[in-house]
Amino acid sequence: MIKQRVVSWLLMASSLALFAACEEEPKAPEVIASHGPGDLALLIEREHGAGPYVESTEERFKVVASGEVFKSVRWNANAGTLVPDADQVAWTLPGAGPASLSVSVETESGKTAEGSFSFDVVAPALAASTQIDPSSDVTGSACELAFDNAGTGHMVYSNDTHHSLWYASWDGTTWTTEQIDGPGLDNGSFIWTFALVVDPETGTPHVTYVRGYGVPSPTTQSLRIRYATRVNGTWVIENADNTLRTPLANRISIALNPANQKQPAIVVSDPTAIKMLSRTAPGTWTTTNVSGGYLLGDALFDQAGTLYVYVSAGYLNTINGTTKESFPTQQGFDPTPVKWLPMVWGPNQHLLAIPSGAGLERIRSVFLDMTVGTPLASSTIKSSLFDLQSNDGSDLAYGAGKTYIVLRHGTSLEFLGQDAQGLWTYNQLGTAQTGSRPSVAIRPTDGAPHICYQRDGKVSFQ
Repeated sequence: MIKQRVVSWLLMASSLALFAACEEEPKAPEVIASHGPGDLALLIEREHGAGPYVESTEERFKVVASGEVFKSVRWNANAGTLVPDADQVAWTLPGAGPASLSVSVETESGKTAEGSFSFDVVAPALAASTQIDPSSDVTGSACELAFDNAGTGHMVYSNDTHHSLWYASWDGTTWTTEQIDGPGLDNGSFIWTFALVVDPETGTPHVTYVRGYGVPSPTTQSLRIRYATRVNGTWVIENADNTLRTPLANRISIALNPANQKQPAIVVSDPTAIKMLSRTAPGTWTTTNVSGGYLLGDALFDQAGTLYVYVSAGYLNTINGTTKESFPTQQGFDPTPVKWLPMVWGPNQHLLAIPSGAGLERIRSVFLDMTVGTPLASSTIKSSLFDLQSNDGSDLAYGAGKTYIVLRHGTSLEFLGQDAQGLWTYNQLGTAQTGSRPSVAIRPTDGAPHICYQRDGKVSFQ
């Protein structure tokens, strides 16, 4: 027998939002009425009810009918995931757009009823802006953001006042910061550029960066490639390559090879070639030539251990052992003015990418969808315009069937999501520092996108 309590008030479906109660008072459940067929007027109570219905979140409901005890209850939904428990149900909401939840009941007195309830599910909203580093220094002209499977946030960012490299971790509420590397006694070093990748299962951050000596300048010849990882709360730093590097070494990326026990591989430009520095053991690295030209985008591995890199001449190149392949992408867009090509894996062997660079003309502000084929020459590419403004800095992320893009137009920061029809939605996020590089990542525990960027000289997050 299913117990049932009397509902003292109800809220019609056309009026779902409630004003927030005082913090000291317990929040009454939101109650939604149905006018479905049957002998009873069914209501459902939304546990802790208030606010919008956000995709991928779990909502809990309880069905009620005044003066009746339920003999059986059956729940159904048009999308999402249901976990029923008699007169209660936990519903993980589907993607943004219309959604419906229905319930049919039979009471101990022999009455039956069905109710259908409609909802407008919305995409996750970005959190309020938060400054990460409380110091008085200028921070965050560049930052990279990632999440592990537990939902912990990981960020690497620049301290621009002292040319040092910092790491921050987020437990969902509080950011904790610590220095990775920078100038020190008698070494005169500075950090020029960096890249981050996080093992999603263990939460271990892997960082590569260019460490310079002498006067901080992108044209210095005294550059080294370094690698850092966090072991038992301590940063372990290695020289991945001690060769003197040219200014092209400021183009750098890092990825974990799933076919090699997730060992990191650093991809960096040399004067005449792109090289991969593979870690074979702690402190041990091997060097492999990937292709000619210079690195123009994020390096990615597939599950078979094939490395994908984007090359300056407008080619997607791959390497696996001694096998190298190349695919021209010029039919999708003109790569000539592109400064960087953020690239991520989408669904079903799709590579998604967008251009990033100072003052890109609007015809070049395109979204690239590359379907990777076997052999690579059989790949295809689709391009579509995603913005009409000049694109000075950008990043993208894919997760839970959604693509998110963050753009900087001069000092204007813009965030792109998708609606139920797959159309881009545009949200203005205020200002960002000119010359800065934002980053976007999706938190897997709730599907919410987050970004890091520089505002008012401070590394910020929302």
